Amino acid sequence: MKTLLFKPFEKYQEKQLLIVGIAATIMGVSLAHILGGRFDGALDFHLGNPVSIQQSLLDSSINIFCLISLLFLAAKYLNKKTRIIDLVTTVLIARIPLYFLPLLTIGGAVEKATNNLLKGIGPENIGNIQGNIPTESLMIIMVFVIASLLLLVWSIALMYNGYKIATNAKGNKPILIFVLALLLAEIMSKTLLFL
Repeated sequence: MKTLLFKPFEKYQEKQLLIVGIAATIMGVSLAHILGGRFDGALDFHLGNPVSIQQSLLDSSINIFCLISLLFLAAKYLNKKTRIIDLVTTVLIARIPLYFLPLLTIGGAVEKATNNLLKGIGPENIGNIQGNIPTESLMIIMVFVIASLLLLVWSIALMYNGYKIATNAKGNKPILIFVLALLLAEIMSKTLLFL
């Protein structure tokens, strides 16, 4: 089970991973669109900005492109024999945990809790913030944030494990290069989506 959740690249072939990754991307993009969310960055998901299905597909395509291209450059720097297919499957599979994020928003509880929280901490309530924050709303947001962070950590762990296998990396240098590539992919995707 641990291999399936964190190191599927060791057990399954590229073709299997590619098919699962593409299918998961289509389902994840569709779910985000249906539930009114948006993957507006390589590692981001936000509610409240419903967009067309075409924009949702473009968002995810840009995010995936940025991650693949920067991780591939990083991998090639470490190991000239790195294959692009290994990074394509790594990114597609590593994004699967992020596609669970829209499911956490079903029923509108997170959006309602966020609106209640924002009302409670508005400018008119300065000085009496504690008394105006609904406990139930705070708990819903805390659960969503914790679940989101766990899914993000899972996604990054998958991405690093795939990158490590693709590059045959050892030591601290590959970790630093991976982190730098991930940060640059986030910046690049945000910039391209903004443009």
